[in-house]
Amino acid sequence: MSMFNIGLSGLKTTQKALEVTSHNIANSSTAGFKSGSAEFASVYNGGQRGGVDVSDIKENFTREGGVVNTGSALDLAITGKGFFVVSENGRTAYTQAGQFGLDKNQNIINASGNNLQGYGIDAQGNLVPGILTDLKIEAANIPAEASTEVAFSLNLSSASDVIDPIGPPANPFDPAVGSSYNYSQSSEIFDSLGNSHTLTQYFVHTAPNTWQAHYFVDGADLLTPSTMTFDANGLLTSATAVPLTHNPGTGAAVMNFDINLTNSTQFGSGFNIYKNDADGFTAGEFAGVAVAETGEVFATFTNGETKLQGQVVLANFANVNGLETGNKTVWYASNESGAALYGTPDAGSFGSLLSGAYVGSNVDISEQLVDLMAFQQNYQANAKTISSADEMMQILFSAT
Repeated sequence: MSMFNIGLSGLKTTQKALEVTSHNIANSSTAGFKSGSAEFASVYNGGQRGGVDVSDIKENFTREGGVVNTGSALDLAITGKGFFVVSENGRTAYTQAGQFGLDKNQNIINASGNNLQGYGIDAQGNLVPGILTDLKIEAANIPAEASTEVAFSLNLSSASDVIDPIGPPANPFDPAVGSSYNYSQSSEIFDSLGNSHTLTQYFVHTAPNTWQAHYFVDGADLLTPSTMTFDANGLLTSATAVPLTHNPGTGAAVMNFDINLTNSTQFGSGFNIYKNDADGFTAGEFAGVAVAETGEVFATFTNGETKLQGQVVLANFANVNGLETGNKTVWYASNESGAALYGTPDAGSFGSLLSGAYVGSNVDISEQLVDLMAFQQNYQANAKTISSADEMMQILFSAT
């Protein structure tokens, strides 16, 4: 091949390399962008030197982009391996650009309008694993729900003074007299209209391993004291569930709820509350979305309640370098990449999710500027070989 053609091949390949570098620089602020690099290969024609060609353009999936914090709950950064799965007009695509939001129908979409994929929920609010679907938020307000159980476990100190309510001298229980009981604790409960009420429990050490519990709601005595007994090892031997009834008198239904004393103990250590958690809640309005590191998506409400909406699913490939590159920072599975391997965040080899941030471009501007200058010099050198070949031809023709 003539020096003209060899030099021309150098110009063409260097031009492609300059285009790749310029593309990298232009996308240095693009979320989830992976920088590319041109790979050169020498060309031989029948053993004769034929110049150079671009054999491939490789994207760098090894270097991670920087995490950009935004505070927006639906901006998601993958910390580790994995791609988000999106539906692009019915075609499955993969991306690491984690800037998501809600459309008018409360679907979770990216800036291109592609639906984020994951596991949905059934009618009972349970995840349905194994089936990818569009993730969507149910933003309807939730009605009030009456309390039905107070999960309440505690340790009553066996070293507490015994208080004899009969005597002599008699010391009958009276919530206004602190010496008539050993301990007290309050819990918040709700009626069917979502009104808040205060349940107060008073504990009286009436005999060794024996306690009496009194129950009041908003200062009103429920008149149903219960007896708690423990064995020599400090374990509860009496019933773990104490049923209680209260008429709130607010137009709400009569409240029927249980005190669940499971795991309560009587050890020599001090009075301690292990658990104090009542169900039920007041009505709540949709407040926003929260995403856990495991990819579980929740709708949040003004009453502090959350409802599971689904789970983000990640994908990975046996050969990520074999992915087919698409527009808008997405990739497609190909024969070279292999089929997608799906999994949930923070499980197995998949990374976890960081809500309120996204992964930016992995372009190193300094590195790209160095490459830019090198390719410019290479381009000038190839142009010089063509110019020199032209001068030599002119000399040759003038000599004849």
